[in-house]
Amino acid sequence: MRVGIVQLRIDADANRTADNREQSGAEIRTLFERGAKLVVLPELTNIGYFPSSRDMVEALSEDLDHSESVQQWQTIAYQYQGYIVGGILERDARGIYNTAVLVGSSGVVAKYRKIHLFNWETQWLIPGTLSVTAYLKDLDVTVGLLICYDLRFPEAVQRLADEGADVVAVPTTWTSMGKPILWEDSGYCLQNHLVIAHAYCNRLAFVCADRVGHEYGVTYLGASIAVQPSGMVAAGPLGGTMAQSQVAEIDIEEARAKSVGQYNDLVRDRRENLGHIGYGQRQFL
Repeated sequence: MRVGIVQLRIDADANRTADNREQSGAEIRTLFERGAKLVVLPELTNIGYFPSSRDMVEALSEDLDHSESVQQWQTIAYQYQGYIVGGILERDARGIYNTAVLVGSSGVVAKYRKIHLFNWETQWLIPGTLSVTAYLKDLDVTVGLLICYDLRFPEAVQRLADEGADVVAVPTTWTSMGKPILWEDSGYCLQNHLVIAHAYCNRLAFVCADRVGHEYGVTYLGASIAVQPSGMVAAGPLGGTMAQSQVAEIDIEEARAKSVGQYNDLVRDRRENLGHIGYGQRQFL
């Protein structure tokens, strides 16, 4: 299946949201015209990542049913008969969430509310509670959704594998915060290695889209990447300083073949309750 990655330089000015939306929309169209069936956008796609206040969070949040970003994605998805994963600040009666939305030609197919909140999110947002996968019948593919910091938690990825995901779409905001280095000489950032490990361990494809630029003294790392279920890189990592887009071919059938040689299987061999079979227990001789 052909997938597209959109890596954006997003203007953090709250008055420039419409311009950001126009920029991301143009990139989505370009990737669909190049044959992509699923396009992944960065976390909080059309706004800056670091809001300066709770009031700003409120002002930038959107009701899902009236989100201009989601409406735009639906229009483009309908035009090209494809699917888009993008991020918004979602508002409902209970509060505000960091949400990844999977949009198709008929509207919202699925939404995932970020479970593992990061930095300012812990102050002003509500964490989600449910993992999310969606089967896209016309593509015969099951898409799992995660957002950025969720990747630090192996159980989040494992849950999607258990639910039958073939590919995991990850809108991200990979930052310089807490990183001993930003990019290796090869252009890889630390998060790229994390994604490759998840793909290899679980036989899942990943498509991760990041932003570039700077905001409040923080550098965004770019390095957007698509990884095959084998752990081999299908596209990227894209450069760390430039907005750009890329199409990649990922092998969905490979994600469904969990055997490892003649005797092993990644699903059958997993031991869920390690403590009951001696692991993690101290032994005194």
